[in-house]
Amino acid sequence: MKTKTLMITGLLSMISAAAFAQTPVAQVQQDNAQIRQDTKQIHQDTREIKHDNAVIAVKKGEVAAGKQQLQAERHERNALARAENADVKKGDLAGAQQMDQARRSEQQAIKQQKQEIKHDEKVIAHRKTDKQDAKLARHDEKVERHDEKVKRDHDAAKI
Repeated sequence: MKTKTLMITGLLSMISAAAFAQTPVAQVQQDNAQIRQDTKQIHQDTREIKHDNAVIAVKKGEVAAGKQQLQAERHERNALARAENADVKKGDLAGAQQMDQARRSEQQAIKQQKQEIKHDEKVIAHRKTDKQDAKLARHDEKVERHDEKVKRDHDAAKI
């Protein structure tokens, strides 16, 4: 009785295993579905990289404009310093003090703008790093997908 029960159990388990085993066609379909999902993910990563490129370009433009503005303000500050020196030479100390105060406030504003530009440059560098990491990950995914495709095609050829 035990032997018969064991044989029936073994036979049923073999039949159920065969029924639940994945056929080669089902395996190929599953692989194709996974490849489609991977392709969608790669396209999404590509869109994100393009968006990062656009943000980086905008930030670079802002940094360039900020540097140009700082250059113009530097020229203006130098002109004020020359005017202040001329007032001191003439003996007009009150006018020189007013110009000195104006120059100091401008220097403070310029210092703040320089800090903002440095911050923008750091943001650009960080985004570039993120973009490069995303590109590398996307490339690795493409290589992996290609390897899986080659393996799948090789396995499908055996069917």
